[in-house]
Amino acid sequence: MGVGITRASLVCLRFDDYHQSVDHDTWVDVLSRYNERGLRGVIGIVPKYEGERLNADVVEFLHELEADGWELAQHGYTHEDVGEGRGGPLYLERSEFAGLDRAEQERRIESGRDILETHGIEPDTFIPPWHEYDRTTLRVLSDHGFECLNEGRWPVPRNVEGVTLVPTHIPAVTPDMLAVGVVTLVSHPHLDDAPMADAELVSGREDRLRTPIEVARWWQELGRER
Repeated sequence: MGVGITRASLVCLRFDDYHQSVDHDTWVDVLSRYNERGLRGVIGIVPKYEGERLNADVVEFLHELEADGWELAQHGYTHEDVGEGRGGPLYLERSEFAGLDRAEQERRIESGRDILETHGIEPDTFIPPWHEYDRTTLRVLSDHGFECLNEGRWPVPRNVEGVTLVPTHIPAVTPDMLAVGVVTLVSHPHLDDAPMADAELVSGREDRLRTPIEVARWWQELGRER
């Protein structure tokens, strides 16, 4: 099957770190090419990057993609390394949330969501910077209306603290190794040397593509049926 995307597996395309001061021309170019191919993904939006709040001048393009079936997700608040990452072979030692007390995590999640909602963006999915979060993060997300967290080093979704976790993948595992489960392909259009590489990986298997919230709701429905 080439890239290993089979009838027993689903794939999410994720584009991280869209924010006020990013190279928007590059983002528009890359994501427009994905969209023209009929490929949908999730965009991880940083509400306030390096002190710059998301403004209306960079939001219109997001709404155009959303109208075509893309998902808009909250990617942290400021993307600052202020927490305590787990480190080790699978994780980084950087985090915006893990290890912080509930009040601070709630402040960050609420503040970020408020900025997005000001621009008509109502995220159902949360993407933690550097893949790091803890149980407190999940509890706060659940309390503030998030259904999905797009992160995890396992092959299938799971429900924790009222939130459905839709996995990314173990870093060493590439899509061509995946036969069963869900994998999220993460890219950064303004940083990647080959920004269309993920489009090539899913070529011919576009029916396997889902956004994280679509996977989460599918998983929730399976749970109700069991």
